[in-house]
Amino acid sequence: MATSYDKFEKSLGYTFDNKKLLELAFTHTTYVFEHSKEHFESNQRLEFIGDAIIDLVIGEKLYALKPNEGEGYLSKIRAIIVCEKSFAKVARKIGIGKYLLLGKGEASQGGADTDSILADAFEAVIAAVYFDSNFDKVRQVVLNNLDEIIKLAVDGKIFLDYKSRLLEISQIKDNQHEVEFNIIKESGPSHMRIFEAEVKADGKFLAKAEGKSKREAEQNAAELAIDIYKELFGLS
Repeated sequence: MATSYDKFEKSLGYTFDNKKLLELAFTHTTYVFEHSKEHFESNQRLEFIGDAIIDLVIGEKLYALKPNEGEGYLSKIRAIIVCEKSFAKVARKIGIGKYLLLGKGEASQGGADTDSILADAFEAVIAAVYFDSNFDKVRQVVLNNLDEIIKLAVDGKIFLDYKSRLLEISQIKDNQHEVEFNIIKESGPSHMRIFEAEVKADGKFLAKAEGKSKREAEQNAAELAIDIYKELFGLS
């Protein structure tokens, strides 16, 4: 029996003509690997397009909202909005996890509620909307689903990009330090890689953390490192 996406489409705010595009958006690489399908039958290609679409839509929105702000401010606020944690939050809100097609190993490890997988699937869904309709429609879907996060980011009430935050505070005038991120370990099979990142400041170890992508590992390590960094260098 074919999966009914009616409830999800209502939450997303868009009804697909081509349901196969939506199914593709929900198909994780582990499912493709486990079922001996081709690599392009996963959602990775859609994710690639969705990332670019969201970048443009949010950049355009911020450009209109803040006509007197420079590139630095616009880039900073966009980084808060266009990130793994905010996408995962929206993905949970609209129920993406219930529809994901995952390999058995990934599913048993809670992959349907993992930030990186949810965020990637959200990007893939956005690309699916684009290919099923047009840019005007996908712009509307992106803005409707990210509306709350956009408002909070513009009002300075959230900061989700921990890596950018750490790099920002490391350049405080008269108290500057060189921060570096390194991926120090990779493990697991090719379809379920685990990455470990470490953060150092002026060569001094701050923190390390794991993630299911290099980006996630670095963000997790940066989140842990911020308080340690402040204590080490006497910042409040």
